[in-house]
Amino acid sequence: MAKDWAKLGGDRGKPVKTTPLRRAMKLGGLATRLSGSFLKKQVQRIGRDSNEFESLAEAARDNVKQMVDVMGEMKGAAMKIGQLLSTDPDIVDSGFAERLATLQRSAPPMDYVTLLNQFESALDRPIGDVFAYFDPEPIGSASIGQVHRGTLHDGRDVAVKIQYPGIADSIESDMNHLRRMLRLGRVLMSKERADAFVDEARQSIIAEADYEQEAQNLVRFRRLFIDWPSIRIPEPILEYSCPTVLMMEFIDGHPFDEALMGIADESKKDAICTEFIRAYVYMVHEVNVIHADPHPGNFLLDENHRIVLLDFGCIRDLRPELTDDLLRMLTCVWRDDMPTLEQHFRRLKFGKEGMDYPDHEALRAYLHIVLHPMISEEPVNFGDFDLHGPAREFLMDNSALLRMVPPAELLMYFRVLAGLKGMMTRVAATLDVRGLAAACCERRGLI
Repeated sequence: MAKDWAKLGGDRGKPVKTTPLRRAMKLGGLATRLSGSFLKKQVQRIGRDSNEFESLAEAARDNVKQMVDVMGEMKGAAMKIGQLLSTDPDIVDSGFAERLATLQRSAPPMDYVTLLNQFESALDRPIGDVFAYFDPEPIGSASIGQVHRGTLHDGRDVAVKIQYPGIADSIESDMNHLRRMLRLGRVLMSKERADAFVDEARQSIIAEADYEQEAQNLVRFRRLFIDWPSIRIPEPILEYSCPTVLMMEFIDGHPFDEALMGIADESKKDAICTEFIRAYVYMVHEVNVIHADPHPGNFLLDENHRIVLLDFGCIRDLRPELTDDLLRMLTCVWRDDMPTLEQHFRRLKFGKEGMDYPDHEALRAYLHIVLHPMISEEPVNFGDFDLHGPAREFLMDNSALLRMVPPAELLMYFRVLAGLKGMMTRVAATLDVRGLAAACCERRGLI
């Protein structure tokens, strides 16, 4: 039976490079290629413009296909870095982000023989003993595993995520090479920001490598959203789940962003997006836990326009005191109370201890750029919200703001905000973000 399934799948898959040496050679080669391309761009600019940023940006754009191919083939940390880079078009230019976004759904799968070995060795039973039917063609390829559809012998339709071989053992080695690559081809990243990106990806992939824990995360989030008819979360099938295999209820739906862009009724689309953001506000500020991987491949829209949340490998618990402090800081911006806001920044350890903070005029102006949707008293169309250009231009003249690096416990939170902003930009949603935030502040007794 398994051989018949393999024939149905053809031979599209590729082996995953598992040995540290083979992975190091591949990632090291990509870093060297980016470095050489950067130097070439610098030489070409001699006599007309030696701007390092533009040279880095051009080098990355010229090599984006190679980067996507290598990240998709290598899986693991490399693919996670690519997904993180693609979630917010304000981190990299739109063309670069668009190419990286292909990693969210169309990375090459592992070959069927590897897949079969991974599944049967993990559960210690033949695949035919578990499935009445198993589709060898994956319905999704994630950073550390790929997802297949199947039918159990009792008739249940399921999705099963099977981890790529060698991913957990390759994390540290991969990270060292990726850190070098991002520093060379960083596009809009300082060295510090590139390091933060790599550290964040490392934390994410370590968490995602334990599918048994992800199954328990599904149980937890299903309880948290039990009273939300607009939200669906798959039920895990615990008897067929282990650290490298996760089986869950199959929920049919269309990719979230594509489905939204296909809705002609703008008010309907905006209502769905509002509910989506409201769910994240609820997670962060009311139950203090966050789905920390908000790229479009992790969300679906079913036929009844209900939001399907997928991929709970990377979640973060947040301190209630911290999430309330974030709301207090927002109310300071609303009241234009910069002295109190600076006190919050210092207390939460933004930047190095004892550093000189930007003057309040610069801080106010910058926050009005980056927090525009949260400040505006009118709904904001995210398709028209240009953060990248104005923010970059402002920072070039006010570099002191770059030193206000968030504390480690907030890096993931801000990455999630960036990912959500990127999704709302792509679908051009019009949202009353301030209204959602104010309602949450009222529930928390902060205004």
